[in-house]
Amino acid sequence: MIMKLILKRSLVMCFITLAFLSCKRDKELLFNEPGAVYVTALPDSTVFTFATSPDAKVTDTILITYRIIGNAVPQDRQIRLEPRDGATAKAGYHYKVGPAVVKANQFIATVPVYVYRKPGLKDSLVNVILDIKENADFKLGFANQLRYKISISDVLSKPTIWDAVWASYFGTYSVVKFKFLLAVTGKTDWNSYPYPQDSRYLSQKAKNELLLYNQTHGPLVDEFGMEVIFP
Repeated sequence: MIMKLILKRSLVMCFITLAFLSCKRDKELLFNEPGAVYVTALPDSTVFTFATSPDAKVTDTILITYRIIGNAVPQDRQIRLEPRDGATAKAGYHYKVGPAVVKANQFIATVPVYVYRKPGLKDSLVNVILDIKENADFKLGFANQLRYKISISDVLSKPTIWDAVWASYFGTYSVVKFKFLLAVTGKTDWNSYPYPQDSRYLSQKAKNELLLYNQTHGPLVDEFGMEVIFP
């Protein structure tokens, strides 16, 4: 009876030990397994124009945020980014990708892309799609969030988020209206989502400046022959 009890306890201890070792091994495998990475930005593109900036400004920075799937690790890891074939924007001339690094113990990386003002952009738009590629540090994340498209120009164009964001503050887009907003607000980045308080400030600023303009020069008329108004 005593021998059976000892044998039973020995088997239980053996089972617990094996289970512990198996769990430890699984954790080590999970920890050492490469994570995956994906682009967090939606929409996964931006249209950047230097036309909203002073002539003296010849370079700017676009920030792209990436996030990992899996564990943070105690060392830096590289995200491999490659321009897709067919890009009209030239690496090193129109743009340069900065350090694409997920820092130690972090889940998010913000990667700078430096864009450059070039003479040819006055009458053209160049594009590049940056694809995430698998490497020793990261596998591919979500299939529909593995690329980011950047378009660069020096032509004044309608901001990509005008209808979704700015229309409720400034109404229908026109070139004349947009140039007026650039002149009176000093804001140059119209493709990034603003804080609500900033939008309200810009809206009130524009209304005040338009009132002063109309009192001095008469109604401001856009390229369609319509009087510029702000709702």
